[in-house]
Amino acid sequence: MTRIAIIGAGLAGLHLASRLQDKADVTVFEKSRGVSGRLATRRIDDYEFDHGAQFFTARSDIFMRFLAPFISSGVVQPWEPRVLTLAQGEKPYRRDWFECHYVAVPAMTSLCKAMAAALDIRLHAHVTGISPCAGPPRNAWSLQSGGETLPELFDWVISTAPLPQTRQLFQGPNAEPDILSGDEQADVLPCYTLMLGFETLPSLPLEAARVKHASIDWIALNHSRPGRSALPAMVVQSTHAWARQHVDSAEGQVRDDLLHDLANVLATPLPEPRVMALHRWRFAKAEPPLDTTYFLDADRQLAACGDGFTESRVEGAFLSANALADALVQRL
Repeated sequence: MTRIAIIGAGLAGLHLASRLQDKADVTVFEKSRGVSGRLATRRIDDYEFDHGAQFFTARSDIFMRFLAPFISSGVVQPWEPRVLTLAQGEKPYRRDWFECHYVAVPAMTSLCKAMAAALDIRLHAHVTGISPCAGPPRNAWSLQSGGETLPELFDWVISTAPLPQTRQLFQGPNAEPDILSGDEQADVLPCYTLMLGFETLPSLPLEAARVKHASIDWIALNHSRPGRSALPAMVVQSTHAWARQHVDSAEGQVRDDLLHDLANVLATPLPEPRVMALHRWRFAKAEPPLDTTYFLDADRQLAACGDGFTESRVEGAFLSANALADALVQRL
């Protein structure tokens, strides 16, 4: 049976593995200690922070059909917060959402954890390189991880990692896909997430907010989401442009700058947080995304997909993986 290695256990990698597991022997390699990628939740003491993707929408019929059983089981639920637009010195105004916005329950990781249950996934497995191995009995790929070459050989290697990491993985003799190099490169932008846990919070006229003219793009009260802890928890995300300017700044300076802008846009004094943490997403958004839904090199049996190929949205990651799965099923 064809052996396939999939790099990355986010939504794209897990959906691709689910689609292919009846056609091939599929192994998913994930460098982290758990699945989900940017559908991420962090717990600090008793506080919960969805510090990656904040929600997702379903604008295509195929993604809605995919979500349907998870909605039926309660793993995915609508989130209907009061959303404001904020800017320092300006009157806040309500922001209406005209489509359903979903979150996974009880954490953003819950959707991918449910998807992963029937898959062969290796955690703490950081694939740092691949090498072609000429037959007999067949041409194949070996994988390097943890300073060692893994004993298995794979017919296909598929990366769902961010585009810069995929380029680095695929570079080298006989393994340099043109679509992932040169003029086709997208600018992959970073983002900072500040997590604040409070004993109590003053009454605020919002549960989420978009912010203008500041280092901050988004504010959310995590405890307003369905199934979350009631402890007051706030997630603050930077703009991509500001994060790019400060991607290598000291953590303390980034935190202080975001706290300063947070106080200005809320125009309400906040108590001292009981817990505070900062996370840098170095590869958060491809801008612009590649002008193709996925990459497939049938001769070398290399492929890649993910939200960098479409819109940097949860649904985009799914659609990219689903389209690649359609193409691969015809070859297996």
